[in-house]
Formats: sequence, structure tokens, C-alpha cells
Amino acid sequence: MSEKLPEIITFSDVDITNPLILKQPPYRFRRCSIIGSLADPHITVVEIQNLLEAGMSLVKIKIAQNSKGQSLRLLGKIDKATLACCTKYGVTNWPVATCIELKTCIVNTGTTEDRTKNICLKENSEVLLTYDMANLNKCNDNKIFIDNQYILTDINVGGDIFIDGNNVIMKCISRIDHNTIKCIVTKNGTLNNNSAVCARQIKHSTPLLTKEDFQSIIFALEYQIDVVIVNYVRQADSIKEIKKFIKSKKVKRPVILSGICTEECLENIDDIIKESDGIIMSREYLPYETKASYMYRLANIQKWLSGKCIQAGKPFYISGGVFEIALKTGEFIDCEISDVTNALMDDVSGFLLKESSDSSLTFDVLKGINELCYTIDPLLTSKSKFHRIIDEVKMPVNAAEAAVIACATVANQTQANIIVIPTVSGTTMKYLHWMRPSCLIITVSPEIRTTRLLRTYRSVMPLLFTQEQQNEWSKAVEARIYFAIDYAVNRNWLMYGDTYITLERGSESTSFCDTVRVCKVSISKKTLVE
Repeated sequence: MSEKLPEIITFSDVDITNPLILKQPPYRFRRCSIIGSLADPHITVVEIQNLLEAGMSLVKIKIAQNSKGQSLRLLGKIDKATLACCTKYGVTNWPVATCIELKTCIVNTGTTEDRTKNICLKENSEVLLTYDMANLNKCNDNKIFIDNQYILTDINVGGDIFIDGNNVIMKCISRIDHNTIKCIVTKNGTLNNNSAVCARQIKHSTPLLTKEDFQSIIFALEYQIDVVIVNYVRQADSIKEIKKFIKSKKVKRPVILSGICTEECLENIDDIIKESDGIIMSREYLPYETKASYMYRLANIQKWLSGKCIQAGKPFYISGGVFEIALKTGEFIDCEISDVTNALMDDVSGFLLKESSDSSLTFDVLKGINELCYTIDPLLTSKSKFHRIIDEVKMPVNAAEAAVIACATVANQTQANIIVIPTVSGTTMKYLHWMRPSCLIITVSPEIRTTRLLRTYRSVMPLLFTQEQQNEWSKAVEARIYFAIDYAVNRNWLMYGDTYITLERGSESTSFCDTVRVCKVSISKKTLVE
């Protein structure tokens, strides 16, 4: 496909069994978002810049493993990397969002005296799991530190314990005291530093939100972190508690993504989706926290959760098992490629990548996901899917909802490549995301925080409007739309004469977007010499 031609979006039912579909031209803009994890505080600005250029939409900082000073240095490096990207590509803003993950019920092991040396645990050997702080940095093949005292009392004798997925499996055989249990290794393997620990079907007595979680939230608010991930959301009350706490601080609320990790999460999923801004299916924990039979039903659970989120108009992310081998070794294997392909076919909004010891491997994985998305995204636009969503939507109660439905319908009928939305808070775009239009959505906002928050949504390119504000309201809206179209034309998403849709306010007195316009591109790509 020539780089001089715009993306061709065909709104029709796609027969994925037809071999000729492989000849369909790919897209050049990745629709889904990717959250990359940075755990190494010594990563360079150049390495972060390479990851941003490769398409990392959100950067997750592992504050649980780093000190506050290290986290602040990482944030500073991210700012420098985004500034370098802006300078290199001649843009005013690089819309990358920052993200943190709350500790909640996540349990990790300690470290060995020699951090570079791993522990080999042999089958049928006996091991003590303890919360004794004296063993925090002295883990060995006889005694392993666990950083959560509650889980040691929650595990019943005879219960299965999984370390680093199913890398090491143990069974609890006796309880020494309230801080120590004795286990026998039923599956040998290598214990890494700070490995995740899961236990099968236990009732967590850990508080919904700990003191450390509130300290992390304060850090996020103080340094304007855009997204907060809350794993082990057993009930919607924990999300309500976070919202109430943030409201008391009188600051703008970050996006809250709820990690689904346990059977109790699945039972209360409707309430959790209602309170959350998005859902993450934490596949690194879910198979080892629920019934053993659920491990073989992950594909069905993934489709079910995706359908729930589409119905509610909320983003749906996948974490755990996303190119994990490629992030460790650099080798892409068929089963991981198939897994990501199936997730894209399930309409996920994005992926969460684990941290890698080598940033070049993360760079290769980002490029691999880009290529997959370019090929798979054209197969996801169909009439039947859109008609099903329209049938499930209730009768609009106001002009804003009616305009959003009309906008998605007109965009599909006219085969428009772009929808432009002048917005301040991003609320209109969130309603439009509910309709899942097939074309690309460009939002234009003067608020830099809004542009970052919109990175969590699928098929959205948020632009920061930095031009001088017009005194006349109609000219101000017109300037923002022209700004978006000029951006699209210069990147070959649109050409002269192409159709695009705008969703905007009909008058200055209107508080919401209630007007849909169908327009033709009246500008062409600027010449090098003017």
C-alpha cells in the first residue's frame, strides 16, 4: 500500500475464511493502546524515546519495587523523552499517559542475598514460607520471604500455592505459626527475585485498600499520574472508596482500571464495570486464584468480559501472557502470536506488557504488535457488529446521546476515515467509544491532561490544541477542526476530497456536542516550499 494513499476503511461483513482477505490493504494506524512497564530506574532517556516512537501509549511505573526518588527520576526521564519526540517530529505534544499499579492483594517473594542468583527448588523438598522481615533479602531453598502476612493465615493446609505462574507449585502441609507455614514442592522450578505468589481459591483477608495503597494514590495525585490500576478488586466498594478519597483532595481524578484476578471479581463484575473506567483481565493471576477448571476456560472468560465491557462502553485490557517469551528471549512463537490475534478479534482495547530486562526486546514486541494490528484491524469492521450494538442501546434520552448514535451511523454509511471531536474533558468521546465506530477518532483539546487520558481508549488520536484562541466562538471551533484535518492530511490519513465527520456543539450556549456534520477535505498536503 502506497504511503501517499489514505487508509481504506470498508464497512462490510468480512469473511475471514476467504484466502483473498490476506490481500486486503493493512491499516497504518494501530487502533489499540499498549501499556508498557518500566521497572529499571537506570533506563536511559534514549531507550524510553525509542519505546514511545515504537508506539507505547501508556507508561506504567513500578512504584512498589522502586523508591519515591527512583519513581520521580523515571517520570523526569519520560518527560525528557516526550520532549525529544516532539522536537524530532515537529509536533507540540506527544500524548503519552503515565500509570501506576496499587499493591492491594498482590503478593511477591523477597530476594536472595545475591540478587543476580536464582534459587532452584527441587520436587518433594520442604520449604518454609515466612513473613519474618529478617529473611527479606535472604531467601534460599529452605526459607522464602512472602511480603504479605495475611495470605499465610488465609492459606489452608492442603492448599496449592503457585509462584511465578506455574513455574513453581507447592502444597501447604502444616502451619508453624501465624507468620510461617511449611510447604512441599510438587513441581520443581527456578525461583526468581520478587516473583508473584498466588493461592488457589482462598478468601483474602487483606483489606480492600491498604495504607501503602493510599500512599500510592497520594503520589499519583501529587505528580499527576493519569491512570491507576487496582488489582484484586473483590467488590465495587474499593473503587468507590478510591473515588471518595480523591474527591476529598479536590483534584482531577485519574482513570481507574480494575484488574480482574479472582472468582469473587467475576461474580461482582457488573458492579465493578459500572464503577470503573475500564477493566483489565489479569491472566497472570486469574488461573491460579480461581477453580482449576477456570484455567481451561480463559478464552471463554475473555470473550465474556470483552462483551460486558463493549455493552457498557468501557475499555478492556489484557495482561499476562502477552508475548512473555519474546520479552525474555526475543523469540516470537506461534502460540503467543495466535493469542494476541484472538484477543484483537475479541475487540480488546489494548494490552499490558510486563517489564523486560532489555528495552530492545520491548521495542521488538511493540513493533510486532503494530504489525499484527495493521493486519487484523481491517477485519474488525462489520455491519452485523454495529447493528447489534445499536439494537442493544436504549432510546437516547437527550440530544447528546442521539448525536453520538447519529455520528457513528453516518460515519459508517459514508465510509468516512476520520471523526473529529473538539472537546475539553473528553466526555463526548467516551460516549462515542460506546458505539465502536470503525474509523479513526481525532480529538482536539486545549487540556493536556485530557489528551493523556484519552490514550486509554481504542481508535483515538488525541491532539493538544496550542494555537491562539479565537475570540469568536464559531471561529474557535472551526480552528480546532482545521487543526485536526491539517494533522490528518499531513500524515496521509486523508486526501483532498475525502469525507470526514465532525461531532461538535451546535451553539455557544450548548453544554454538550449535539451537532453532526459531514464535510469534505478542502486542503491538500503542504508543499516543502511555500
